[in-house]
Amino acid sequence: MDLRDKVVVVTGASSGIGRQVALDMAAAGARVCGAARRTEKLRALTDELGGETAGHSFVTTDISDRDQVRALAAHVEQTYGRCDVLINNAGYSAPADYAHRGAADVTDAVMRTNFLGAVWCTAELMELLLHSAPSHVVNVASVAGRLAAFSPAYTASKFALVGWSEALHPLLTEKGVYVSSVEPGIIPTEGFPATGLDSHRLLKLTMGTTEQVSKAIFDAIEDRKVQRVVPRWYYLLQIPRLLTPAIYRFAQRRIVAPIYRRDQEKARSSGEPRA
Repeated sequence: MDLRDKVVVVTGASSGIGRQVALDMAAAGARVCGAARRTEKLRALTDELGGETAGHSFVTTDISDRDQVRALAAHVEQTYGRCDVLINNAGYSAPADYAHRGAADVTDAVMRTNFLGAVWCTAELMELLLHSAPSHVVNVASVAGRLAAFSPAYTASKFALVGWSEALHPLLTEKGVYVSSVEPGIIPTEGFPATGLDSHRLLKLTMGTTEQVSKAIFDAIEDRKVQRVVPRWYYLLQIPRLLTPAIYRFAQRRIVAPIYRRDQEKARSSGEPRA
């Protein structure tokens, strides 16, 4: 897809992967509509892209609220009249103690943003995506959508997003709307600082960058790939789960679980979300 003058909607555009993707899409000639909860950061991003005169815009949006998603879709229709690419990137995680019933509320909130938010954005923009076909939906999931790791709520939301993407792809392809799942590994960002992981002698070697994820999104759009893992060698991590589950469970208990518990204790004390 030649992105010049195409309309690209990016959720979670105020920071991290979303911000990087918005910058790269604009550099490729696309007109970018950024969506996120933080107005000032969105305004600064839009100005950096070139502003309204260059065809860029933003809508302050909490995608866990379907009425706000409808408002986003209405803006895209009124401003552009089309949507060539939708990048469902917004997501977060939060600490939860699953020994207490309050964890259900945390899980509900995470699912509403990470999974249902993507579903609602896709549904509300589908008419424009069909009108603009061939068009593309890229769901930024996670390796945690294939391998249970760290936060149970976050993992559940990404498993749902991966499964939904794979099931949706063949249903929409014949209509000219392509669906891809881009699945990053550990990518330190403002919302996912990877505290505790960056000091681990093995896990720190597995970290990627927002630039790598953005490139993978471009690859998925260009080649109409169903799945793209970042970095690519993360594909190999799925093999122990399938072929040697005992080794995979051992690694979960001895490596992943202790890091998650330490990280969540830090998150509770600081009030910051964690992956």
